[in-house]
Amino acid sequence: MKVESKRYTGKSIDVLFHKERCIHAAKCVRGLPEVFNLKEKPWVNADGATVDKIVEVIERCPSGALEYVRKDGGMQENPAEETTIKATANGPIFIKGHLSIKQKDDTIACTRATLCGCGSSNNRPFCDNSHLHENKS
Repeated sequence: MKVESKRYTGKSIDVLFHKERCIHAAKCVRGLPEVFNLKEKPWVNADGATVDKIVEVIERCPSGALEYVRKDGGMQENPAEETTIKATANGPIFIKGHLSIKQKDDTIACTRATLCGCGSSNNRPFCDNSHLHENKS
């Protein structure tokens, strides 16, 4: 399986979206709706706000589904010097740092990821929110 992303090109920044890693935390759409708007096509407007505001919101994405490439000479995202792991009860495991994650035949280098902690994800090792549907029969 080839890991793919969608690139939304702007004048000063490109926004990359990795759909298979998104857990729909909605930090993007709540944080900057003029850039991330699910009612629009395309849903990402990379010229909809200042580069610094876009970067700030993208770096809040817990799953790493959103990444960016600055074209204005500004700093690219750097992984945290110390890797941090935060587990939730029967839910996702949030990881930040210099990460290299194996998924099937691919190795994904990233700075943020949300991994499955319940064992039910169909997108392991990444969380797909299956934990939200457990025990709801």
